[in-house]
Amino acid sequence: MASYLVIKLGALGDVVMASAILAELKIQQSGNTVTWITGKAARPLLERMNLVDEIITVDEHAVLDGSLLKKISVVASVFIKLFGRKFDVCLIPYRDWRYHLLRLGARCTTVRSFRGNRGLIPGRYHAFEYIRLASGRDSSSEDEITIPHVSFSQAIQTPQVLLAPGCPSPTATDKIRQWPLEHYVHLARLLCEHGYSVGLIGMDTTDLLEKAFCGIPVTSYINKTTIDELLQLLGGARLLVAHDSGPIHLMKLAGGACVNLFGPTLASEKVKPSPHHIVLQSPVAIPCMPCYDGKTYAACTDNICMKKIQPQAVFLAVQSYFSTNFHKPYEAGKEA
Repeated sequence: MASYLVIKLGALGDVVMASAILAELKIQQSGNTVTWITGKAARPLLERMNLVDEIITVDEHAVLDGSLLKKISVVASVFIKLFGRKFDVCLIPYRDWRYHLLRLGARCTTVRSFRGNRGLIPGRYHAFEYIRLASGRDSSSEDEITIPHVSFSQAIQTPQVLLAPGCPSPTATDKIRQWPLEHYVHLARLLCEHGYSVGLIGMDTTDLLEKAFCGIPVTSYINKTTIDELLQLLGGARLLVAHDSGPIHLMKLAGGACVNLFGPTLASEKVKPSPHHIVLQSPVAIPCMPCYDGKTYAACTDNICMKKIQPQAVFLAVQSYFSTNFHKPYEAGKEA
């Protein structure tokens, strides 16, 4: 028995991969307690896993990008909640020292992070790295990764193929890894012309996303879903097409298949290849690809690595998947 404090805010995809820690500490072992500090967006996912004993929510944006006053406010609020408490192990799966500020109120016998000799091994699937940090045990790339099951309502009738094009006005870093919107539109047209039902998922504050697909018979769920409803949609769909973003990881939780589009980031770090997780990259060797070092992207003004992935190639991958898979792809949470 041991008490663990986990500090992992991050985007939804990062938290999904880090949840392999819970399978290690709560399923493979017993009696351990886990307190998890996370961001507001990821809290519903952790709640649905039913493996975290206590969840402390913070404003993840304020920790790194907020004003000094906001940073102090966040650290102080966590300090008060943890003050005087003792944990056997504190896991901070980051390289950035600033996340350590969130543990100042607690007494931790052991602190492990991705700093120093425990740094992330480049190119390895991050779920393996999270398990290595939590247990000290290395894993083989042939090992099975268990992502905790997420309970959500019964899957509903949804389109066969879901597309996650992302925000039309993304941040600079998101724009680099985003597949061009016009490519998503072209793909949607091809799919509809060949009889596939197509749906759109995501968030958009510009109202430009749905307009881009005007005239194509797609079903839009843009800005219309909670986390639970999104998992229902993913669970009911046969296939997701998305670039490196949160939906590809949520699809793992929902037990579905995905065509993953990668360019500036290493696919091997985010996706464990399988017949249900197809990875497509530029067919042309581009010297600067990948350009993400785990913390920052190169100063790229033209993400040619993503533009080179043609809609026709993605369409053929979708066709190939449907021609060889007729049943539910695989059990949610299992990555063979």
